[in-house]
Amino acid sequence: MITKFPLRHKPKTEETDFFRKYGYLYVEDFYDYETEIHPIRENIFRLIGMISEQKGVSVAHRRFDEEDFDQGLSCLIRDFRPSVGTLYDAVKKLPNYIRLAASSKHDSYARLLLGSDFVGFANRGYGIRMDNPGEDHYRTQLHQDYVSQLCSQNSIVFWSPLRDVVADMGPLVFYPESHRSGVFPILKIGGGSQGLVIDGAESVVSQFPRLNPEVPAGDCILMHALLLHESGLNRSTRTRWSMISRYFDFTDATGRSINWKGGLQEGHAFETVHPELTRCENA
Repeated sequence: MITKFPLRHKPKTEETDFFRKYGYLYVEDFYDYETEIHPIRENIFRLIGMISEQKGVSVAHRRFDEEDFDQGLSCLIRDFRPSVGTLYDAVKKLPNYIRLAASSKHDSYARLLLGSDFVGFANRGYGIRMDNPGEDHYRTQLHQDYVSQLCSQNSIVFWSPLRDVVADMGPLVFYPESHRSGVFPILKIGGGSQGLVIDGAESVVSQFPRLNPEVPAGDCILMHALLLHESGLNRSTRTRWSMISRYFDFTDATGRSINWKGGLQEGHAFETVHPELTRCENA
């Protein structure tokens, strides 16, 4: 059973205590549908139409619909899969999404939950994920965000879907209290974030409870950057869209020791910053 809290101008002590104990906070109606979710959906609809026209993919009879805002995406996946990468990059450049990613609500919650009066915004740590049906090879494996993002070990991730996430869409999976164990050792098996895996992952996750709640659009799950989590498997017929923003504590000793370096997106490899926590496959 997931514990849920209402959106507040200032989180109460019980919420900060809950976050520090369990490593997550589920906040209902964190984003306003009409002013924050709807405009992004409309822009995604428009981008799909433009890319389809540019690539010569037929998506006839399109009309914007809130529940089917990405209509035409399945045609792009079927007829010209590389164009989906174009869409993935374009949606991150939408001004109304970027404003939301840097929302003052994020600042407020980040400061209170991290216990810091000075927080930073991970400028290469925000984006919109697309998890398409059946494309398991693109899913995010079990991980802690700090490994690929760095900046500071005292950090927070805001995760929220643009479409209601139900069971067959593969809800986010996370492991409460795992953040209290610190950074788990990493086994490097290849390049990029997919090549950085938790060493002995099966044994590690067996120590913690597992949650994978259904999440309506507008609700938000706030996770500590050391909380173990992974993508679920999308077995539906619709894409799972999710918005992600990351904030970090400037005053944290580990962040200061690495000069708040960003991770892979800024060209800094975890194994270079933390060789003591990394071993290479077959080493």
